[in-house]
Amino acid sequence: MDEARFLDLLDNLCRRPAMFTGERTVSSVAAFLTGYYIGVSHAGPGSGPPGRSPHGQWGRWVEMRYDVFDPAWSWSRILLHHHGDDQGVFEVLPALFRQFPADRDAHGAEGLAARHHEQFADRCPAPGRTHTATPC
Repeated sequence: MDEARFLDLLDNLCRRPAMFTGERTVSSVAAFLTGYYIGVSHAGPGSGPPGRSPHGQWGRWVEMRYDVFDPAWSWSRILLHHHGDDQGVFEVLPALFRQFPADRDAHGAEGLAARHHEQFADRCPAPGRTHTATPC
């Protein structure tokens, strides 16, 4: 996958999410990105192994960055909690996706997994109160 093309898509997606998803919500953008990753992973030679996202450690990276780890909290819910609303997430999401590859490349996927395990080995720090909805 061409990183520059993905980042250009992400900029446009965050600027006008409803044009791509039909809604102006972080959850619709997260679903769009999941579909995009699946499509890229099945696109053919050089696109990566099937089922593996080009941003495979993205969710773990968000958990470490915001110090929130709970099985009920997706990366999108963590960002909504921290940034307050969908628009707040859309304003920071492109910058986060630009920071993530540098960290991933510096530490590698295994290094990120080890850092995640170290950070959350003895705790599960989901915020006690949040304005986000509890998942079903």
